[in-house]
Amino acid sequence: MNSPMLSILIAAHNCAGTLAGTLESVVASLGEAADRAEIVVVNDASTDATQSIIEHYAAQLPQLRSSRTDYRNVGKVRNHAVSLARGDYILMVDGDDTLLPDALAHRLQTLSQTSPDILLSKIIEVRPPSPAVQWQPVEPELLTTHDAVERFLIHRDYQAHFIGQFFSRELMQQHAFPDFICYEDAWLFPTLLMQSKKTLFTSSGFYLYRKHEQSLSSVINADKITCLIAATAHMDEVLPAHYEHLITCHWLDIANRYHSELQKTSQGDKVKARIARVGLARFLLNSKIRMSYKRKMLAVRKRGL
Repeated sequence: MNSPMLSILIAAHNCAGTLAGTLESVVASLGEAADRAEIVVVNDASTDATQSIIEHYAAQLPQLRSSRTDYRNVGKVRNHAVSLARGDYILMVDGDDTLLPDALAHRLQTLSQTSPDILLSKIIEVRPPSPAVQWQPVEPELLTTHDAVERFLIHRDYQAHFIGQFFSRELMQQHAFPDFICYEDAWLFPTLLMQSKKTLFTSSGFYLYRKHEQSLSSVINADKITCLIAATAHMDEVLPAHYEHLITCHWLDIANRYHSELQKTSQGDKVKARIARVGLARFLLNSKIRMSYKRKMLAVRKRGL
């Protein structure tokens, strides 16, 4: 096929029960624009029938290519997938999620007409049984860099997801994911927001994110907390200083959610020191900070972490 406009990168690990549905939804979402996209499936260390499903669909879909890896590391898998991409834009999809019919065809028109570095939209989180969701396109708005970063930091409209978002391949190739087992997206996302010269956002979601008990971020352990802390610390490194209070809200989430795991650890000391460096009065008077985070700050200061 000619050079595609869109590379749809699917990370697949032991998703034999869901991958067929994901691929079918991708095809339905592309509709008549199928010849403008390629599908790249990376099978990372699967021990179930995932590879058989990939081979079955590769025989039917000329635009599908695949690769096998044994990284067992989502950051490395994503970097490998990006290296295989040939499209002008990259869309990442997990092997257990689905897309709404005809949505990608519409998104391709938007990308052709506007040529952004990043096109963001809401992620629709679903839990079994999946609800009936209608595709309702809404034209995107142009965000300043400040607006894009601020909305991200206060979790307005979108979070640090690469799934369901469109990034120019050129931008992605300039900035690699870290070798993280989790939260690799939270580490890289703010960097790309700062580097993007044209960021668009639309409130119409098309990506159904299947949240389940075995999601990487749902089953927490010490290694994952380490990745989360590293990703949050990276926000302080790549974002301007005037976002310090909003970034502090992310540190407060760590302190509250993982209070028991962080007790008497070096990681806990790091979280505590980062929160303590913020002046309490200025934080409490900041109109951008939600009242819930002001209460969290007072609680953390009172108990010590």
